[in-house]
Amino acid sequence: MNVQGIIIKIFRARLQLLAAVSKKRAGNEAFRIFCTPYFRMAYKGNQFENAERLSFKSGTINTVGYRWNKGGDKKLLIVHGFRSAAANFLHFVDPLIEKGYEIVAFDAPAHGLSEGKSLNAIEYKDFIASLHQQFGPFDAFLCHSFGGLAVSMNLAELPENSNIKTVLIAPAANSRQLIEFFFKEMHIKDKLVKEHFYANIQRLSGKNIEWFSIARCAGSIQGPVLWIHDKDDAVTPVQDAFDIQQTQPTNFHFLFTSNLGHRRIYRDKEVVVALINFL
Repeated sequence: MNVQGIIIKIFRARLQLLAAVSKKRAGNEAFRIFCTPYFRMAYKGNQFENAERLSFKSGTINTVGYRWNKGGDKKLLIVHGFRSAAANFLHFVDPLIEKGYEIVAFDAPAHGLSEGKSLNAIEYKDFIASLHQQFGPFDAFLCHSFGGLAVSMNLAELPENSNIKTVLIAPAANSRQLIEFFFKEMHIKDKLVKEHFYANIQRLSGKNIEWFSIARCAGSIQGPVLWIHDKDDAVTPVQDAFDIQQTQPTNFHFLFTSNLGHRRIYRDKEVVVALINFL
């Protein structure tokens, strides 16, 4: 069994023990685990030798970022997913510079070289909003997975977003579905434990879980969107993309691939070309 499998097994045992004592404590602990990237991606900053090093304080947390081609004709923010980091998207930098973009990429709180221990969707949305104010305004967003949900939530709150281009790569479009997958992974079947888990979302945000979806945000996003999703994605299933496509939003464009999964998709040469052309 690999390290990830061992850690998941430990989490399952911990939650089972807590549930025997208190359903509420088990639900709260499950929520904490869900928001904690225990498998944090590590990398060396020397991969960014051609970038300007940036720092930004998000609350009490110091975060690390990078900027290329400062003073470009337009600005773009790269937004990574859960358990990922800015280093995974370096292959986009040169072609985006050729398109005239000033590029900014940050490790989210609790990710990469940034400080922090946990991250939820509200915190990520607010972090992106702060970056938009401090280093933007951005003319475009390029985002993957959990970053796609956070960017969509941010765009839905911007009073004017019709001129912003957005690329959603395998976005985490359906939070309830992701949580139910987590319950399955952690062997959480108890109804009361699940209810206490969801109560944390209501307590922190004042919203129910359906609010945390791209379907909810789509009507408020007026700018052009390119949604790229693999039909064989086992992490963020493609069905949500199909469902939104059927509503025929005129500003959404869809590109579906096969056999690339959740992470290889953003390194695929044809995908890179398509999104660069879109931007």
